[in-house]
Amino acid sequence: MTKSSIHPIDIDKISGRISGVSTRVVPCTGGDAITVLFIRQLTDRALLSECILKPLIARAAAGKTPPAEELRDRVLYVDHCALDDNPDAIDAYLLDGYTVLLGPWGGRYIVSDIKKIESKSIDSPELQYTLRGARDCFIENLDTNLSLIRYRIKDPRLKIAMLETGKRTRTSVAVVYIEDIANPGIVKDILQRIAKIRIDGIVESGELQKQILNSKWSLFPQTGIVERSDMACGALLEGKVIILVEGSGLGLIAPKVFHEFLISCDDIYDNKYLALLTKGLRFIALFLSITLGALYIAIISFHHDTLPSEYILTLAAMRANVPFNAFTGIVQLEIIVEIIRESLLRIPKKIGGAIGILGAIIIGQAAMASGMYSPLLLIIVSTELLASFMIPDYTLMNPFRILKVLMILLSAVFGLIGFTLGLCLIVTVIVSSNSFGVAYAAPSAPFNREDFLGKLFPDKSISPKRPNFLKTTDQTRIESDERKQ
Repeated sequence: MTKSSIHPIDIDKISGRISGVSTRVVPCTGGDAITVLFIRQLTDRALLSECILKPLIARAAAGKTPPAEELRDRVLYVDHCALDDNPDAIDAYLLDGYTVLLGPWGGRYIVSDIKKIESKSIDSPELQYTLRGARDCFIENLDTNLSLIRYRIKDPRLKIAMLETGKRTRTSVAVVYIEDIANPGIVKDILQRIAKIRIDGIVESGELQKQILNSKWSLFPQTGIVERSDMACGALLEGKVIILVEGSGLGLIAPKVFHEFLISCDDIYDNKYLALLTKGLRFIALFLSITLGALYIAIISFHHDTLPSEYILTLAAMRANVPFNAFTGIVQLEIIVEIIRESLLRIPKKIGGAIGILGAIIIGQAAMASGMYSPLLLIIVSTELLASFMIPDYTLMNPFRILKVLMILLSAVFGLIGFTLGLCLIVTVIVSSNSFGVAYAAPSAPFNREDFLGKLFPDKSISPKRPNFLKTTDQTRIESDERKQ
Protein backbone atom coordinates (compact mmCIF):
# COMPACT_ATOMS: atom_id res chain seq x y z
CA MET A 1 0.00 0.00 0.00
CA THR A 2 1.63 3.24 -1.08
CA LYS A 3 0.80 6.87 -0.60
CA SER A 4 -2.86 7.42 -1.53
CA SER A 5 -5.87 9.50 -0.76
CA ILE A 6 -6.48 7.47 2.39
CA HIS A 7 -3.42 8.89 4.15
CA PRO A 8 -0.34 10.70 2.83
CA ILE A 9 2.23 8.45 4.54
CA ASP A 10 3.94 5.79 2.42
CA ILE A 11 3.65 2.47 4.28
CA ASP A 12 5.85 0.63 1.79
CA LYS A 13 8.77 2.90 2.61
CA ILE A 14 8.23 2.33 6.34
CA SER A 15 8.24 -1.45 5.82
CA GLY A 16 11.37 -1.15 3.70
CA ARG A 17 13.21 0.77 6.39
CA ILE A 18 12.06 -1.39 9.33
CA SER A 19 11.98 -5.17 9.24
CA GLY A 20 9.01 -6.92 10.81
CA VAL A 21 6.40 -4.16 10.62
CA SER A 22 2.90 -5.66 10.61
CA THR A 23 -0.19 -3.91 9.26
CA ARG A 24 -3.90 -4.33 9.83
CA VAL A 25 -6.33 -2.39 7.64
CA VAL A 26 -9.77 -1.61 9.08
CA PRO A 27 -12.14 -0.44 6.28
CA CYS A 28 -14.69 2.24 7.07
CA THR A 29 -17.98 3.20 5.48
CA GLY A 30 -17.42 5.55 2.54
CA GLY A 31 -14.29 3.88 1.18
CA ASP A 32 -11.80 5.18 3.68
CA ALA A 33 -9.70 2.94 5.91
CA ILE A 34 -7.61 3.07 9.07
CA THR A 35 -4.24 1.29 8.96
CA VAL A 36 -2.72 -0.05 12.16
CA LEU A 37 1.09 -0.41 12.18
CA PHE A 38 2.95 -2.38 14.86
CA ILE A 39 5.88 -4.71 15.44
CA ARG A 40 4.75 -8.09 16.73
CA GLN A 41 7.72 -8.72 19.01
CA LEU A 42 7.25 -5.41 20.83
CA THR A 43 3.45 -5.31 21.03
CA ASP A 44 1.04 -6.85 23.51
CA ARG A 45 -1.12 -8.74 21.01
CA ALA A 46 -3.94 -9.30 23.49
CA LEU A 47 -4.22 -5.58 24.25
CA LEU A 48 -3.99 -4.79 20.54
CA SER A 49 -6.98 -6.99 19.77
CA GLU A 50 -9.06 -6.05 22.80
CA CYS A 51 -8.32 -2.36 23.27
CA ILE A 52 -7.61 -1.11 19.74
CA LEU A 53 -8.89 -3.41 16.98
CA LYS A 54 -12.16 -4.45 18.62
CA PRO A 55 -13.46 -0.92 19.42
CA LEU A 56 -12.02 0.38 16.16
CA ILE A 57 -13.87 -2.20 14.06
CA ALA A 58 -17.09 -1.55 15.97
CA ARG A 59 -16.82 2.20 15.43
CA ALA A 60 -15.88 1.81 11.73
CA ALA A 61 -18.95 -0.34 11.12
CA ALA A 62 -21.18 2.35 12.61
CA GLY A 63 -20.37 5.05 10.08
CA LYS A 64 -17.72 7.02 8.28
CA THR A 65 -14.15 7.31 9.47
CA PRO A 66 -14.25 9.11 12.84
CA PRO A 67 -12.01 12.09 13.52
CA ALA A 68 -8.67 11.35 15.15
CA GLU A 69 -9.68 13.21 18.31
CA GLU A 70 -12.79 11.04 18.72
CA LEU A 71 -10.78 7.84 18.38
CA ARG A 72 -8.24 9.06 20.89
CA ASP A 73 -10.73 10.32 23.47
CA ARG A 74 -13.77 8.02 23.13
CA VAL A 75 -13.01 4.84 21.21
CA LEU A 76 -9.60 3.40 22.03
CA TYR A 77 -9.25 1.73 25.41
CA VAL A 78 -5.62 2.72 25.94
CA ASP A 79 -4.33 4.85 28.79
CA HIS A 80 -1.67 6.58 26.68
CA CYS A 81 -2.82 7.90 23.30
CA ALA A 82 -1.42 10.90 21.50
CA LEU A 83 -1.69 12.70 18.18
CA ASP A 84 1.36 13.54 16.10
CA ASP A 85 1.91 15.03 12.66
CA ASN A 86 5.65 14.43 12.18
CA PRO A 87 6.08 11.66 9.57
CA ASP A 88 9.78 11.29 10.43
CA ALA A 89 8.90 10.20 13.97
CA ILE A 90 6.90 7.11 12.93
CA ASP A 91 10.01 4.92 12.67
CA ALA A 92 11.07 5.85 16.19
CA TYR A 93 7.60 5.15 17.58
CA LEU A 94 7.42 1.71 16.00
CA LEU A 95 10.93 0.72 17.11
CA ASP A 96 10.06 1.81 20.62
CA GLY A 97 7.08 -0.56 20.71
CA TYR A 98 4.26 1.90 20.05
CA THR A 99 1.28 1.19 17.81
CA VAL A 100 0.60 3.76 15.07
CA LEU A 101 -2.84 4.37 13.53
CA LEU A 102 -2.96 6.05 10.10
CA GLY A 103 -6.11 7.52 8.62
CA PRO A 104 -7.49 10.37 6.48
CA TRP A 105 -6.61 13.00 9.08
CA GLY A 106 -4.55 15.42 7.04
CA GLY A 107 -1.14 13.91 7.82
CA ARG A 108 -1.83 13.37 11.49
CA TYR A 109 -1.73 9.93 13.12
CA ILE A 110 -2.48 8.33 16.50
CA VAL A 111 0.21 6.77 18.69
CA SER A 112 -0.82 4.23 21.35
CA ASP A 113 1.36 2.64 24.01
CA ILE A 114 0.59 -1.08 24.31
CA LYS A 115 4.14 -2.33 24.11
CA LYS A 116 5.18 -5.52 25.82
CA ILE A 117 8.81 -6.15 26.69
CA GLU A 118 9.73 -9.64 27.82
CA SER A 119 11.70 -9.61 31.07
CA LYS A 120 12.40 -11.90 33.97
CA SER A 121 10.55 -11.62 37.26
CA ILE A 122 12.01 -9.79 40.25
CA ASP A 123 14.64 -12.03 41.79
CA SER A 124 16.88 -12.08 44.86
CA PRO A 125 20.15 -10.10 44.71
CA GLU A 126 23.31 -11.96 43.75
CA LEU A 127 26.03 -9.30 44.09
CA GLN A 128 24.77 -7.49 47.20
CA TYR A 129 23.56 -10.38 49.30
CA THR A 130 22.63 -9.59 52.89
CA LEU A 131 21.42 -11.51 55.92
CA ARG A 132 18.87 -8.83 56.69
CA GLY A 133 16.86 -6.59 54.41
CA ALA A 134 14.68 -6.72 51.32
CA ARG A 135 15.10 -9.54 48.84
CA ASP A 136 14.01 -7.72 45.68
CA CYS A 137 16.51 -6.35 43.20
CA PHE A 138 16.60 -4.51 39.91
CA ILE A 139 15.97 -6.37 36.66
CA GLU A 140 16.44 -5.49 32.99
CA ASN A 141 13.10 -3.64 32.69
CA LEU A 142 13.39 0.08 33.39
CA ASP A 143 9.72 0.59 34.32
CA THR A 144 9.92 -2.23 36.86
CA ASN A 145 13.03 -0.73 38.44
CA LEU A 146 11.40 2.70 38.70
CA SER A 147 8.31 1.12 40.28
CA LEU A 148 10.49 -0.47 42.98
CA ILE A 149 11.87 2.96 43.85
CA ARG A 150 8.47 4.67 43.80
CA TYR A 151 7.10 1.87 46.00
CA ARG A 152 9.52 2.87 48.77
CA ILE A 153 9.77 6.64 48.31
CA LYS A 154 6.31 8.21 48.14
CA ASP A 155 7.57 11.76 47.86
CA PRO A 156 6.24 14.10 45.15
CA ARG A 157 9.70 15.68 45.00
CA LEU A 158 11.18 12.44 43.72
CA LYS A 159 12.23 13.42 40.20
CA ILE A 160 12.97 11.17 37.24
CA ALA A 161 14.75 12.75 34.29
CA MET A 162 14.48 10.57 31.18
CA LEU A 163 17.22 10.72 28.57
CA GLU A 164 18.02 8.75 25.44
CA THR A 165 21.52 7.74 24.43
CA GLY A 166 23.02 5.66 21.65
CA LYS A 167 22.48 6.55 18.00
CA ARG A 168 21.35 3.02 17.08
CA THR A 169 20.12 1.53 20.35
CA ARG A 170 18.32 4.69 21.54
CA THR A 171 18.63 3.37 25.07
CA SER A 172 16.44 4.97 27.73
CA VAL A 173 18.33 6.26 30.77
CA ALA A 174 16.59 7.40 33.95
CA VAL A 175 18.34 9.84 36.29
CA VAL A 176 16.56 9.64 39.65
CA TYR A 177 17.00 12.09 42.53
CA ILE A 178 15.04 13.87 45.26
CA GLU A 179 14.71 17.48 44.22
CA ASP A 180 14.96 19.18 47.62
CA ILE A 181 17.82 16.96 48.86
CA ALA A 182 20.25 16.31 45.99
CA ASN A 183 22.90 18.89 45.14
CA PRO A 184 21.57 20.62 41.99
CA GLY A 185 25.11 21.12 40.71
CA ILE A 186 25.81 17.38 40.81
CA VAL A 187 22.49 16.60 39.14
CA LYS A 188 23.22 19.10 36.38
CA ASP A 189 26.72 17.69 35.88
CA ILE A 190 25.40 14.14 35.53
CA LEU A 191 22.67 15.15 33.08
CA GLN A 192 25.17 17.11 30.96
CA ARG A 193 27.65 14.22 30.83
CA ILE A 194 24.99 11.78 29.69
CA ALA A 195 23.60 14.25 27.13
CA LYS A 196 27.09 14.70 25.64
CA ILE A 197 27.59 10.98 24.98
CA ARG A 198 28.05 10.35 21.26
CA ILE A 199 28.15 6.63 20.66
CA ASP A 200 26.37 4.11 18.46
CA GLY A 201 24.87 2.16 21.36
CA ILE A 202 24.64 1.62 25.12
CA VAL A 203 23.39 -1.82 26.15
CA GLU A 204 24.47 -2.00 29.81
CA SER A 205 25.08 0.40 32.67
CA GLY A 206 28.77 -0.49 32.70
CA GLU A 207 29.20 1.14 29.29
CA LEU A 208 27.47 4.29 30.50
CA GLN A 209 29.66 4.25 33.61
CA LYS A 210 32.78 4.47 31.45
CA GLN A 211 31.33 7.28 29.36
CA ILE A 212 30.71 9.64 32.31
CA LEU A 213 34.12 9.30 33.98
CA ASN A 214 36.16 12.43 34.68
CA SER A 215 38.83 10.98 32.41
CA LYS A 216 38.80 7.98 30.12
CA TRP A 217 42.05 6.86 31.81
CA SER A 218 40.60 6.95 35.35
CA LEU A 219 41.55 3.85 37.35
CA PHE A 220 39.19 4.07 40.31
CA PRO A 221 35.40 3.91 39.86
CA GLN A 222 33.61 7.22 40.33
CA THR A 223 30.16 5.66 40.52
CA GLY A 224 29.06 2.71 42.59
CA ILE A 225 26.83 -0.11 41.46
CA VAL A 226 23.50 -0.88 43.11
CA GLU A 227 21.47 -4.03 42.66
CA ARG A 228 19.05 -3.75 45.57
CA SER A 229 16.18 -1.30 45.43
CA ASP A 230 16.33 -0.61 49.18
CA MET A 231 19.99 0.42 48.88
CA ALA A 232 19.10 2.64 45.93
CA CYS A 233 16.40 4.36 47.98
CA GLY A 234 18.81 4.77 50.90
CA ALA A 235 21.27 6.47 48.55
CA LEU A 236 18.54 8.81 47.27
CA LEU A 237 17.66 9.82 50.83
CA GLU A 238 21.35 10.46 51.42
CA GLY A 239 21.38 13.01 48.59
CA LYS A 240 22.85 10.78 45.87
CA VAL A 241 21.69 10.33 42.28
CA ILE A 242 20.65 6.95 40.87
CA ILE A 243 21.19 6.22 37.18
CA LEU A 244 19.15 3.38 35.66
CA VAL A 245 19.69 2.06 32.15
CA GLU A 246 17.10 0.17 30.11
CA GLY A 247 18.24 -3.43 29.72
CA SER A 248 20.55 -3.45 32.76
CA GLY A 249 19.89 -5.04 36.12
CA LEU A 250 22.50 -2.86 37.84
CA GLY A 251 22.00 0.80 38.63
CA LEU A 252 24.69 3.41 39.26
CA ILE A 253 25.12 5.60 42.34
CA ALA A 254 26.74 8.99 41.91
CA PRO A 255 28.71 10.46 43.49
CA LYS A 256 30.42 7.77 45.58
CA VAL A 257 33.53 8.24 47.69
CA PHE A 258 36.18 5.70 48.67
CA HIS A 259 34.82 4.98 52.16
CA GLU A 260 31.36 4.16 50.82
CA PHE A 261 32.65 1.29 48.70
CA LEU A 262 33.42 -0.52 51.96
CA ILE A 263 29.90 -0.23 53.38
CA SER A 264 27.59 -3.23 53.04
CA CYS A 265 23.83 -3.54 53.51
CA ASP A 266 24.23 -5.26 56.87
CA ASP A 267 26.18 -2.29 58.26
CA ILE A 268 23.07 -0.14 57.94
CA TYR A 269 20.51 -2.62 59.25
CA ASP A 270 22.45 -4.37 62.05
CA ASN A 271 24.18 -3.33 65.26
CA LYS A 272 26.31 -0.19 64.85
CA TYR A 273 29.24 -1.64 66.82
CA LEU A 274 29.29 -4.77 64.71
CA ALA A 275 29.25 -2.52 61.65
CA LEU A 276 32.31 -0.70 62.99
CA LEU A 277 34.12 -4.00 63.55
CA THR A 278 33.32 -5.42 60.11
CA LYS A 279 34.25 -2.17 58.37
CA GLY A 280 37.59 -2.20 60.15
CA LEU A 281 38.10 -5.78 58.98
CA ARG A 282 37.36 -4.69 55.41
CA PHE A 283 39.98 -1.95 55.54
CA ILE A 284 42.49 -4.47 56.88
CA ALA A 285 41.49 -6.97 54.20
CA LEU A 286 41.87 -4.33 51.48
CA PHE A 287 45.33 -3.44 52.76
CA LEU A 288 46.41 -7.09 52.99
CA SER A 289 45.09 -7.93 49.53
CA ILE A 290 47.58 -5.55 47.84
CA THR A 291 50.53 -5.60 50.26
CA LEU A 292 51.11 -9.14 51.55
CA GLY A 293 52.83 -10.47 48.44
CA ALA A 294 54.84 -7.30 47.89
CA LEU A 295 55.92 -7.17 51.53
CA TYR A 296 56.97 -10.82 51.40
CA ILE A 297 59.18 -10.14 48.38
CA ALA A 298 60.72 -7.03 49.96
CA ILE A 299 61.61 -8.79 53.21
CA ILE A 300 62.80 -12.11 51.77
CA SER A 301 64.79 -10.55 48.94
CA PHE A 302 66.19 -7.39 50.54
CA HIS A 303 65.45 -6.93 54.24
CA HIS A 304 65.42 -10.32 55.92
CA ASP A 305 67.54 -8.80 58.67
CA THR A 306 64.48 -6.92 59.93
CA LEU A 307 63.06 -10.21 61.27
CA PRO A 308 64.03 -11.88 64.55
CA SER A 309 66.79 -14.45 64.14
CA GLU A 310 64.54 -17.44 64.94
CA TYR A 311 62.12 -16.37 62.19
CA ILE A 312 64.98 -16.04 59.72
CA LEU A 313 66.12 -19.58 60.46
CA THR A 314 62.57 -20.90 60.10
CA LEU A 315 62.10 -19.16 56.75
CA ALA A 316 65.47 -20.40 55.55
CA ALA A 317 64.53 -23.98 56.46
CA MET A 318 61.20 -23.69 54.59
CA ARG A 319 62.87 -22.24 51.50
CA ALA A 320 65.86 -24.55 51.49
CA ASN A 321 64.54 -26.81 48.74
CA VAL A 322 62.39 -24.25 46.90
CA PRO A 323 63.73 -23.80 43.34
CA PHE A 324 62.31 -20.30 42.79
CA ASN A 325 63.14 -16.97 44.36
CA ALA A 326 60.45 -14.99 46.19
CA PHE A 327 59.49 -12.83 43.21
CA THR A 328 59.12 -15.76 40.78
CA GLY A 329 57.10 -17.78 43.29
CA ILE A 330 54.71 -14.91 44.02
CA VAL A 331 54.17 -14.18 40.32
CA GLN A 332 53.48 -17.83 39.47
CA LEU A 333 51.00 -18.30 42.30
CA GLU A 334 49.26 -14.98 41.57
CA ILE A 335 48.74 -16.10 37.98
CA ILE A 336 47.28 -19.42 39.18
CA VAL A 337 44.98 -17.61 41.62
CA GLU A 338 43.73 -15.21 38.94
CA ILE A 339 43.06 -18.15 36.62
CA ILE A 340 41.01 -19.83 39.36
CA ARG A 341 39.14 -16.57 40.05
CA GLU A 342 38.22 -16.03 36.40
CA SER A 343 37.32 -19.70 35.92
CA LEU A 344 34.83 -19.56 38.79
CA LEU A 345 33.04 -16.71 36.99
CA ARG A 346 32.59 -18.68 33.75
CA ILE A 347 31.57 -22.14 34.92
CA PRO A 348 27.96 -22.99 35.90
CA LYS A 349 26.93 -21.59 39.25
CA LYS A 350 25.79 -24.89 40.78
CA ILE A 351 29.17 -26.56 40.37
CA GLY A 352 31.40 -23.49 40.55
CA GLY A 353 31.92 -23.58 44.32
CA ALA A 354 32.74 -27.27 44.42
CA ILE A 355 35.18 -27.02 41.52
CA GLY A 356 36.87 -23.97 43.04
CA ILE A 357 37.39 -25.62 46.40
CA LEU A 358 38.53 -28.90 44.84
CA GLY A 359 40.90 -27.12 42.47
CA ALA A 360 42.44 -25.02 45.25
CA ILE A 361 42.98 -28.10 47.46
CA ILE A 362 44.52 -30.15 44.66
CA ILE A 363 46.79 -27.35 43.44
CA GLY A 364 47.85 -26.34 46.95
CA GLN A 365 48.56 -29.90 48.06
CA ALA A 366 50.46 -30.72 44.88
CA ALA A 367 52.51 -27.52 45.11
CA MET A 368 53.60 -28.28 48.67
CA ALA A 369 54.27 -31.96 47.98
CA SER A 370 56.45 -31.12 44.98
CA GLY A 371 58.48 -28.62 46.98
CA MET A 372 58.04 -25.90 44.36
CA TYR A 373 56.61 -23.38 46.82
CA SER A 374 57.02 -22.85 50.54
CA PRO A 375 53.96 -23.23 52.83
CA LEU A 376 54.26 -19.57 53.89
CA LEU A 377 54.01 -18.44 50.29
CA LEU A 378 50.81 -20.45 49.79
CA ILE A 379 49.34 -18.95 52.95
CA ILE A 380 50.15 -15.43 51.79
CA VAL A 381 48.60 -15.82 48.34
CA SER A 382 45.52 -17.57 49.76
CA THR A 383 45.05 -14.80 52.33
CA GLU A 384 45.28 -12.17 49.60
CA LEU A 385 42.60 -13.96 47.60
CA LEU A 386 40.20 -14.33 50.55
CA ALA A 387 40.78 -10.73 51.63
CA SER A 388 39.83 -9.46 48.17
CA PHE A 389 36.38 -11.04 48.50
CA MET A 390 35.54 -9.01 51.63
CA ILE A 391 34.97 -5.80 49.68
CA PRO A 392 31.17 -5.33 49.16
CA ASP A 393 31.50 -3.49 45.83
CA TYR A 394 33.69 -5.49 43.46
CA THR A 395 34.25 -2.47 41.20
CA LEU A 396 36.63 -1.08 43.84
CA MET A 397 38.55 -4.35 44.08
CA ASN A 398 39.30 -4.51 40.36
CA PRO A 399 41.70 -1.52 40.32
CA PHE A 400 43.43 -2.85 43.42
CA ARG A 401 44.06 -6.14 41.62
CA ILE A 402 45.95 -4.10 39.04
CA LEU A 403 47.77 -2.04 41.67
CA LYS A 404 48.87 -5.25 43.40
CA VAL A 405 50.99 -6.02 40.34
CA LEU A 406 52.57 -2.56 40.61
CA MET A 407 53.35 -3.13 44.29
CA ILE A 408 54.98 -6.50 43.54
CA LEU A 409 57.17 -5.03 40.78
CA LEU A 410 58.29 -2.05 42.86
CA SER A 411 59.08 -4.27 45.84
CA ALA A 412 61.00 -6.72 43.65
CA VAL A 413 63.19 -3.91 42.29
CA PHE A 414 63.59 -1.49 45.23
CA GLY A 415 62.61 -3.52 48.31
CA LEU A 416 60.88 -1.68 51.15
CA ILE A 417 61.64 1.63 49.46
CA GLY A 418 59.63 0.52 46.42
CA PHE A 419 56.93 -0.86 48.72
CA THR A 420 56.60 2.50 50.47
CA LEU A 421 56.73 4.35 47.16
CA GLY A 422 53.86 2.22 45.83
CA LEU A 423 51.70 2.90 48.89
CA CYS A 424 52.38 6.63 48.66
CA LEU A 425 51.46 6.60 44.97
CA ILE A 426 48.15 4.82 45.64
CA VAL A 427 47.24 7.19 48.48
CA THR A 428 48.15 10.20 46.32
CA VAL A 429 45.93 9.04 43.47
CA ILE A 430 43.00 8.42 45.84
CA VAL A 431 43.33 11.77 47.63
CA SER A 432 43.68 13.74 44.39
CA SER A 433 40.66 12.11 42.71
CA ASN A 434 37.05 13.25 42.84
CA SER A 435 33.63 11.89 42.02
CA PHE A 436 31.50 14.51 40.27
CA GLY A 437 33.24 17.28 42.18
CA VAL A 438 33.22 15.48 45.55
CA ALA A 439 36.61 14.64 47.06
CA TYR A 440 37.20 10.90 46.63
CA ALA A 441 38.83 10.51 50.05
CA ALA A 442 36.09 12.42 51.92
CA PRO A 443 35.46 12.61 54.81
CA SER A 444 39.08 11.68 55.67
CA ALA A 445 40.66 14.19 53.29
CA PRO A 446 39.52 16.88 53.73
CA PHE A 447 38.72 15.74 57.26
CA ASN A 448 35.28 16.40 58.72
CA ARG A 449 34.59 15.03 62.18
CA GLU A 450 30.82 14.70 61.82
CA ASP A 451 31.03 13.00 58.43
CA PHE A 452 33.85 10.72 59.58
CA LEU A 453 31.78 9.63 62.58
CA GLY A 454 28.82 9.03 60.27
CA LYS A 455 30.89 6.75 58.04
CA LEU A 456 32.23 4.81 61.02
CA PHE A 457 28.72 4.36 62.42
CA PRO A 458 26.20 4.35 59.53
CA ASP A 459 23.32 5.04 61.92
CA LYS A 460 20.91 7.94 61.47
CA SER A 461 20.42 8.23 65.24
CA ILE A 462 24.12 9.11 65.56
CA SER A 463 24.35 11.19 62.38
CA PRO A 464 21.19 13.35 62.19
CA LYS A 465 22.57 15.32 59.25
CA ARG A 466 23.51 14.24 55.77
CA PRO A 467 27.18 14.27 54.76
CA ASN A 468 28.58 17.78 54.40
CA PHE A 469 30.80 16.78 51.47
CA LEU A 470 27.69 16.19 49.32
CA LYS A 471 26.51 19.79 49.90
CA THR A 472 22.89 18.68 49.81
CA THR A 473 20.05 21.20 49.70
CA ASP A 474 18.43 19.72 52.82
CA GLN A 475 21.07 18.65 55.35
CA THR A 476 18.71 17.36 58.03
CA ARG A 477 17.80 13.69 58.34
CA ILE A 478 16.20 13.86 61.81
CA GLU A 479 14.72 16.95 63.38
CA SER A 480 16.38 17.83 66.69
CA ASP A 481 13.20 17.48 68.76
CA GLU A 482 12.63 13.98 67.39
CA ARG A 483 16.09 12.64 68.21
CA LYS A 484 16.51 10.14 71.01
CA GLN A 485 19.00 11.45 73.51
